[in-house]
Amino acid sequence: MGWFTKIDQKKFSILLVILLFIFLMIGFFGDSNGYFVGNLTPEITGVCFELLVILWVFDKWQEISKKKKLISLERRLREYLIFFLTHNFKTLPSELRVGKFFGKDHNQNKKQLDTLLKYISQNGLSEKEVMSIQEHCIRESSTLDNLLPVASELTNEHFKAWCRIVYFVNCIAKTNEPVSKSTIDIIQNIKRFDTASFRRKLYVGAENT
Repeated sequence: MGWFTKIDQKKFSILLVILLFIFLMIGFFGDSNGYFVGNLTPEITGVCFELLVILWVFDKWQEISKKKKLISLERRLREYLIFFLTHNFKTLPSELRVGKFFGKDHNQNKKQLDTLLKYISQNGLSEKEVMSIQEHCIRESSTLDNLLPVASELTNEHFKAWCRIVYFVNCIAKTNEPVSKSTIDIIQNIKRFDTASFRRKLYVGAENT
């Protein structure tokens, strides 16, 4: 089986299609009274067709399984982002807070994040919000660090967004930068993460799309 492992599935499928076409032509135009055309050609054609069906079904099954796994990983990461957004801005008016932040609500998420970003940029954060965010980042920084391998299993955009979220969370936890500035950076990258999930259809509810 060593030779088989060196051929990827797409190339093997193309090879089978070519062989199927060749043997169909032989069957149509060859001497049907000959042993090769009359006996072997139908058998070989049938084998090629069955292998193609198996490969295509297996490929589709793999694709569905992989997507379900990635959606599960995305949901795990999203839950931490939801926790950050829902627990650190409770003192703000309801129209400024981000809602449930489900992946399927991308357009609504974008509007709510933009509204929150605009408010923080213009007004900053209250002392209560600053304390809440600092405590959150100190408590969660190591967990978010440990989730980097999970983010790396998604897309490059997810991984880049998560890396930056982790970086700015650590900045707040270690008091390296002003909380308001780092919070804006975190929210911008949460927005980037959500956009990546929406574009790649990696969110709960996108399993069958």
